[in-house]
Amino acid sequence: MKVLRGIGAALIWLLATVVMILAAVLCITLVLLPLGLPLMALGLRLYGYGVQLLVPSAPEMKRGMRKRLGLRAHGDLSGDAQRAGKRVRKRGKKAGRKLRKKTGRVAGAVGG
Repeated sequence: MKVLRGIGAALIWLLATVVMILAAVLCITLVLLPLGLPLMALGLRLYGYGVQLLVPSAPEMKRGMRKRLGLRAHGDLSGDAQRAGKRVRKRGKKAGRKLRKKTGRVAGAVGG
């Protein structure tokens, strides 16, 4: 899919380049200046569409970032935060148990 989008973007950029050259020629002749300026704007807009084809959309970016971070492929960020909080609490409890076993102290006792 990325290859097709890249080819499409290249074709749009090629078309935009031709339109920009034509607009530049029209702008040189002062009589056709009113025709060249809108054509120049169209060429710039085509360049923008080509860039939009190459830049991934927001859902694709989100999916890619979630995949790199090792999160689940679906759901919202609040669910991720809840799962991460639960994981931290669970590991904290395990660490507390291990610490109590090694030191022999009573849970919640502060100081020495």
